[in-house]
Amino acid sequence: MCTRGLMLFFVLASFASTAQTLRPPLLERCGSTKYETLQLQLNPNRERNQQFENWIQQKLTTKRFENQRTQGTQSVYTIPVVVHVIHNGEAIGIATNISDNQILSQIQAMNKDFQRLNADAANTPSEFLGVAGSFDLEFVLAKQDPFGAPTTGINRVQGTKTVWTISDNATFKALSYWPAEDYLNIWVINIPSYLGYAQFPVSSLPGLEDAPNDRLTDGVVVDYTVFGSNFEGLGTFALDSKYNRGRTCTHEVGHFFGLRHIWGDVSGCSGTDYVDDTPNQSAKLCGAMSYGYAHHVWQQ
Repeated sequence: MCTRGLMLFFVLASFASTAQTLRPPLLERCGSTKYETLQLQLNPNRERNQQFENWIQQKLTTKRFENQRTQGTQSVYTIPVVVHVIHNGEAIGIATNISDNQILSQIQAMNKDFQRLNADAANTPSEFLGVAGSFDLEFVLAKQDPFGAPTTGINRVQGTKTVWTISDNATFKALSYWPAEDYLNIWVINIPSYLGYAQFPVSSLPGLEDAPNDRLTDGVVVDYTVFGSNFEGLGTFALDSKYNRGRTCTHEVGHFFGLRHIWGDVSGCSGTDYVDDTPNQSAKLCGAMSYGYAHHVWQQ
């Protein structure tokens, strides 16, 4: 997973950071496509990518018509977030039991990315300036838990394993899940095989109700060494030195909202991300970029 142009460039942006252990060189950074494949194996009747895209295009057409009638009244949507820290019993601020400030730095960085307030928005290539913009979303840590009690939006749970894999998805999510219809669930865990992954959304189309457990796993997963930013003035955290700007979570939340990789996860320019803001790309790019912005490649 690497870069994305314009507005989506800043959502499905590439990976970067400062401090701690570097990732294995053969790491598959984003596990969302792998996770989607596993979900389909578990439930062959689960909605396919094309079914969802056909549905969402109808919704977008309706929304554009509504926007034409209500120009100038664009709303900012507030998304309550719960961050589940699945730790190994350490004190808060040590290793997998990341600090409150590290979590706050991630929320702050993600809001800047989605609202196009991030510092590197100034580097947007001229070709994309006409379509770059804000998503009009604001992420806030939840103030109330599912039972109505006050909360910080940070849920710390000691895990049943010290290292997790993508196949453990249902197990660690069951430790702490909050209702997906009320919260964006983000699990921060020790998952060395990936930087993160997300569950793509499904539609409400008739005949697709046979995935009743989807809501129990809905959300985003990020490795604890790449969750947070060292550039938000909240501290210097033990983040992987290539991925210390909070862009991993921004990228995965983009998937959570239905955004695909720019190359459509196939090779040879035959794939699509279903958004016409950028030209087709033949494959993922994990190296020097065009436009002279090579530093973006690792800024996650």
